[in-house]
Amino acid sequence: MKINITRAILCLAAFMLFYSSCKKNTVKPAATAATTVDYATLSSQTATMFYKSITGQYGGADVSKGIKSPFSAKVTGRALFSTSPLCGFVIDTSYNYSITIGTNILSDTVKTYSGTFRFQYTCTGGNVNGYILNDTVNYLEQNQFLFSNNTNLNQNYTVKALDQTFKLVSMDGTLNSGANFQQIFNEASGYLFGTYVLTGLKVDFTSGVADVTEGTSTFHIVYRPMRSFDVPQVPNQIYDGTIQFLGNHKAKLTINPGHVYLVDLLTGVVTPD
Repeated sequence: MKINITRAILCLAAFMLFYSSCKKNTVKPAATAATTVDYATLSSQTATMFYKSITGQYGGADVSKGIKSPFSAKVTGRALFSTSPLCGFVIDTSYNYSITIGTNILSDTVKTYSGTFRFQYTCTGGNVNGYILNDTVNYLEQNQFLFSNNTNLNQNYTVKALDQTFKLVSMDGTLNSGANFQQIFNEASGYLFGTYVLTGLKVDFTSGVADVTEGTSTFHIVYRPMRSFDVPQVPNQIYDGTIQFLGNHKAKLTINPGHVYLVDLLTGVVTPD
């Protein structure tokens, strides 16, 4: 045990010496506030943040999981229940837990999830065919020497099955998602906060990966690109626009007044339209 502790202290000391040396030899550019807007990067971040939010990559509910009922309303052709026991059933809870990845004191990453979760099954004709989701998620991914990424998510929408497989669903409602990124070693930070209104979305996850094939979402974005801590403060950049979902994991994103890009929702790759 003493050997392990000694090694950890020596590693930490070596890292801090390396860090101090790097800082002394880094020539920082003049502290100026950037004014040029990178619409392509903003489009990629706006669209992929939305997709990650609905597919559980920030710790919230994942639409790809489908609508599954553990109960059956019929047994050998005879009615067991006039209405499924799940119709109107509500799951309402809160949570807070952490996961540590790595075994090195200098590279451990801690992921912390906390929030509330309210999930209600909905039915048509006595059969479960959807749910109403209201949840909040706070996700913190942190390495004490390298980075600190914080994501906040609020999902308020209705999901309804569109076929008997429960793998094609509609989504309507609202979504709020925010991401605050800090690069501790590089002394830089940035953030992106978005409000989305979902209208007539169709999501197909037959392949196991959610593909938004139809529908639109308006968005309101508050943005600050990644920049050094010592850059003078400037007003937040605020944008409005629309995402049109095209299927095959592609979306057409328009930032008013007329900046249009095609975005791959899986990779974030952007091409002008």
